[in-house]
Amino acid sequence: MGDVFIGIAGALIVASTVCAVIAIRTGWMPPWLRRTLRPRLWGYSTLIGNAGICLWLFAFRADGMSTPAALAAGVLFAANMAISPLANRPGRVRQEPQ
Repeated sequence: MGDVFIGIAGALIVASTVCAVIAIRTGWMPPWLRRTLRPRLWGYSTLIGNAGICLWLFAFRADGMSTPAALAAGVLFAANMAISPLANRPGRVRQEPQ
């Protein structure tokens, strides 16, 4: 059952990574995320999160979460959670000098 979970998670990670790269390169977002104000920032955040998931799965399969990869995965998850809300935050309105 664990191998099936790893396979499904891997397929979802690949699909999410493809969407993130497309958002970074073109600014296109999937229809359910069109309200995102900064597609590039969302793409970078998603890539960081996907790297964290990959490291977590690697650490889990390697020896039960006791490797430095598990710590690195936690750091990447924290970075993802810090950057992701910024993608939906409106920017500052520029005021022209008078």
